[in-house]
Amino acid sequence: MDLENALRERAKIFDSALNGNLTHREPRMFYDALRWIPLSGGKRLRPIITMLSCEAVGGVPETTIPLGIALEYMHNSTLIHDDIIDRDKWRRGLQTTHEKFGLSMAIVAGDALIGETYRMLSYMAPPELGSVIYKEIIRSIADAAKNFYEGEAMDIEFAHRFDVTLPEYMVMIEKKTAQLYWVSGKGGALIAKGTRKQVENMAEYGKLFGLMFQIKDDLLNILTDQAELGKQMVGSDILNGKRTLMVVHALSNVTDKTKKKMMAIIGNEKATQNDVMDVIDIFREVGSIDYSQNKLKEFRRNAKLCLDVVEESESKKLLMALADYSITRNY
Repeated sequence: MDLENALRERAKIFDSALNGNLTHREPRMFYDALRWIPLSGGKRLRPIITMLSCEAVGGVPETTIPLGIALEYMHNSTLIHDDIIDRDKWRRGLQTTHEKFGLSMAIVAGDALIGETYRMLSYMAPPELGSVIYKEIIRSIADAAKNFYEGEAMDIEFAHRFDVTLPEYMVMIEKKTAQLYWVSGKGGALIAKGTRKQVENMAEYGKLFGLMFQIKDDLLNILTDQAELGKQMVGSDILNGKRTLMVVHALSNVTDKTKKKMMAIIGNEKATQNDVMDVIDIFREVGSIDYSQNKLKEFRRNAKLCLDVVEESESKKLLMALADYSITRNY
């Protein structure tokens, strides 16, 4: 199975639909800002998981397109706002929306994408979709949005703390990163009219995939040439003061002297690349990288177990392969 090709083919479906929905209108700059991140690429994994979840449960995958587009709109809204909060300059190799169009226009564009989310969901309304299922999907999206903002608030708070615990960190990324993946798995199964067990398991698969994706992103930031990711220097998360699983684990397992050294570097914009490499060396010495990679393997195992509730099929094989991809990907 060629996973990369399979993902590209499914992503094309959503790219075409996104282009058709985010057309140029007036005011021109506003719509340019609105389109900037959504149409800049991306893996489209949330809508792909929605489609595969539906197909694996026995539904028609094309019926998930409105939900998949809605999830992309919501996701890209959070990216625009997250980039503003983190003061990031680059995303997907391009300037971030606030760098390209200015802070005020970026805020408006991010807000507008939330409206686009619910406009797309209106295309799923009864009688095309049963009212009970439709209400559950709407409620799930709203719950995911609320949880994301709670997770974002936790992330902002954590940036000022060096005593964040591992359980606190896991709650934060479950809220901030995993929620829309949770809706992806759940929504696909709901549209396919799966059993309650299938809906619960596909939602759990999505959540675990989201957790893996975040942890892998954090590992890539310290182990990969950032030019490949369209981002900044190796270890830019350290310079930006981001609390990752490695940071939280290391701070919980080092001596007071080493902790002080780490605290002087993490979030220090004047720190050098050598300082950053010193922190990465500490991650290795105290087992923080191994700990994170073992977490990935644990989540992958549990994600695959979630798929026991569906029959063998091409879509199930792709979901199994996606669980592996979340660990093995290098960008």
